[in-house]
Amino acid sequence: MTIQTGVVLKDHCSYRTGGAAEFYAAVQTNGDLAMALDFAAKKKLEITVLGGGYNVLISDKGVKGLVIDTTGLNCHMVINGVEVYAGAGVSIDELAAEVCKRGLGGMEDMSGIPGCVGGAVKMNAGAFSTEIKDIAVYVDMMDFDGRVYRVSNAEAGFGYRKADGLHGIVLGAMFGLKKADAEELKNKRAEILVKRTEKQPLHLPSCGSVFKRPEGNYAGTLIEKCGLKGYRIGGAQVAEKHANFILNTGEATADDIYRLIKHVQDTVEKQTGVRLEKEVRFIGFED
Repeated sequence: MTIQTGVVLKDHCSYRTGGAAEFYAAVQTNGDLAMALDFAAKKKLEITVLGGGYNVLISDKGVKGLVIDTTGLNCHMVINGVEVYAGAGVSIDELAAEVCKRGLGGMEDMSGIPGCVGGAVKMNAGAFSTEIKDIAVYVDMMDFDGRVYRVSNAEAGFGYRKADGLHGIVLGAMFGLKKADAEELKNKRAEILVKRTEKQPLHLPSCGSVFKRPEGNYAGTLIEKCGLKGYRIGGAQVAEKHANFILNTGEATADDIYRLIKHVQDTVEKQTGVRLEKEVRFIGFED
């Protein structure tokens, strides 16, 4: 592992926007991660953890301090009966595909979710009727002082798109699944992948869902009711196919996307009284 400078982050996120990292480390092992944290501590640098680069918007101005990229961290999975351990860098979709193939149920709803285990666990990702909290047994973590520790499901503080009890960086997680018919799981996975293609605009860069689901409603429904489908600022556009997606149509800057997110929030609040809470994480912005 080497510490790099000036790495352009638009190449490491799904929006394909954003400036450079002051310092950047792509870690593959717990040892790499500990060394990166030690480097940051000695230089008194702020730390930003970047997983698969989904669900984030990175400022055009870049990011000060050390960006730790965990996409390659502990990229292995171990399957023992109905228990499956997956490292932080393992693709959620690849994990779902593998366990379905082996006749293990519980993750099929997560088919097609972009990103890696680390980010999915940290935000309690979910789709259809399943969230990480429903299948996680425990999570292995490293705090910012380099200490490795384990957190049980009950201690993780899982909530809607959050895990308040996970402080530090995810190293991996154990999932508890159940025996099921492999052919039925294969068919369910195929159905879910088709649904994603039909309902979501996957042809252009985005971060996935921009806003959390407001209680008793849907963010996309409220945005559509406010006449914002197709609304653009610069190269950023509210998707016609699903209004809770904001797309980079080709030449969007992070600032275009940022301003469009704010415009959607303000418009929906003015017209409906609901302030949409963003699901996307801003990196390098003051807000």
